[in-house]
Amino acid sequence: MPLTAIGGADPSANLEPDLQAGASAIAMAATARLVDLAPALRPARDEAEPVHEVVSLTLQPDDPLDALTMASCMAAHNAYVASRGRPGGVSPGALALARLLVWATRAEMLGGRPDVRWIGPPARRPDDIEGLVVTASAELGGDAGPARAQACMVVLQAG
Repeated sequence: MPLTAIGGADPSANLEPDLQAGASAIAMAATARLVDLAPALRPARDEAEPVHEVVSLTLQPDDPLDALTMASCMAAHNAYVASRGRPGGVSPGALALARLLVWATRAEMLGGRPDVRWIGPPARRPDDIEGLVVTASAELGGDAGPARAQACMVVLQAG
């Protein structure tokens, strides 16, 4: 698999079956939105997909990266690149967007559905949209060299 989790470990390996099912459900919701957003894929090299390892996958304001979140992000990323006809492909942008979408989906599951006003690359964020800015960063390493991407989401704050 050309995209491996931090440390090369399977993030869902130590999850209980119920949490694995939860990660799959969260990933399906995130994948549907990723398909709409259509972030770019890294080019294949010599007709083969280069191997990348997730070095970091952060969210600001700070939200710890637990195994459920990592498993959901990886599954959403992998389903997205497969939907683009590149199973095993890599998209740092899709991984960063997946981090945001997984955060929002988990919040919704806990009863606090975020009112997302905008989502995409930080450089394209409209100036006139107000709300809480949540930013995700994905950093990859591996055979093809480092790759980084950021994505942000503007959420309407309650109150």
